[in-house]
Amino acid sequence: MQVLEETSSSNDELLRLGEEGAPAGSLIFTERQTAGRGQFQRPWASAPGLGLWFSLLLRLEINDGTIPALSVFAAVATVQTAGALGIADCGIKAPNDVLIAGRKAAGILIETRMGKSHPPTRTSFAVVGIGLNVNHAHPDFPPELQDRATSLALASGALHDRNRVAALLLTHLGENERLLRENPQALLTRWNELLIPTLVPA
Repeated sequence: MQVLEETSSSNDELLRLGEEGAPAGSLIFTERQTAGRGQFQRPWASAPGLGLWFSLLLRLEINDGTIPALSVFAAVATVQTAGALGIADCGIKAPNDVLIAGRKAAGILIETRMGKSHPPTRTSFAVVGIGLNVNHAHPDFPPELQDRATSLALASGALHDRNRVAALLLTHLGENERLLRENPQALLTRWNELLIPTLVPA
């Protein structure tokens, strides 16, 4: 595990290391991202000292279902972590946005590569990036996000030890990775149970 004071994005750094042969389970946490991003290259605000911004490397077979499966695994783990901290009304807006009381608390970005671990052998790997708002107050978010974003602290009314939150989240990620490999249907069932219903116009 590496903890960086600043980087462009934890995903960028771990993608680079993955291409150089970094092992499965490699982790990069950063205090600040200068070019953090979410899905569709949308910028992700990652204020230093307030949230968890990190990436996890997994080595596995890459196919058309890899990104959806990893989104499920990461989103479920994030909701489970909020629940373990006593935070209710937390769910998943498909495919992988984590909302608390209708406001976004976490985002997930999956990126895959074919990397060179020991040339000429090529191995597939995926990087799972998670951004979780932990101790933000409303003014800590950019103005355009203040009515759409939230944090664990705002939801619970108390600040949280980020090390404890990280340990809980990594524990749930480990448990769900095992399910992903051994019983993916059970993981999908959990995801479905946590989905926030989408209103469909009549």
